[in-house]
Amino acid sequence: MRSSIVAISKVRSSQFALCWILVLSASAYAYDGPEKSPEPVDSRRQFTFAWPFLPGANMAPRGGSTVGEEVALVVEPSPAWIELQAPGLSAKERDRKAILAMAGAYRASFDFIETVGFTVGYEPDVPYQSWGTEYIYVVADTPDFISLQHIMVIQIAATKDNPSSEMVIKHWRQDWRYQPDTYVVFNGHRQWQRKTLSQDVAQGRWVQSVYQVDDSPRYAAVGRWQHNANYSSWTSEETWRP
Repeated sequence: MRSSIVAISKVRSSQFALCWILVLSASAYAYDGPEKSPEPVDSRRQFTFAWPFLPGANMAPRGGSTVGEEVALVVEPSPAWIELQAPGLSAKERDRKAILAMAGAYRASFDFIETVGFTVGYEPDVPYQSWGTEYIYVVADTPDFISLQHIMVIQIAATKDNPSSEMVIKHWRQDWRYQPDTYVVFNGHRQWQRKTLSQDVAQGRWVQSVYQVDDSPRYAAVGRWQHNANYSSWTSEETWRP
């Protein structure tokens, strides 16, 4: 398939361009800070990326089957964000700090929603939403290469007050290479091919390669980081993905 993701919300049906946005001064990033008394998870209304299946349909999700650890949400600029904003950094080093700033613990939501029915009179099921805690670790850090491994920690919510023991699940991996000569792209139907980058195209850009849970390739794209006063973003060119 091909789609377009910009700021994690704009979708097209041809190709897709990845856009990573870091707003590390916001409150979506978990950290091991002073212990707080967070609001009970069940009473929080998390964002749901969805649209009504039917006119007037109630799309508020029912509870899902997994939960994550309690997290303390950042309300002040993180040390990683402050370091990224330091004056006098080279363009490349500021890019590197933006990539490394993704490391940490996050509350990750999973939305399951039906979007189309193919039979007359079909009525969609109520959508549901699960969540877990996703940890991102730096597993390689060299001047031209950074690798980030995602690990999920979830609990099966057997009952509201008695979840299962924690399960640790290896998730996806993202590798970042600066100005590479080649990279491996998805070519459709379980096929990947090596693509050559000209020096002009690679200049000042990073290739992000995403790998599946079994370390097989998934997709890759080349793009450039942009840094602003309140966020840093990386946007790729259009590319294929499974």
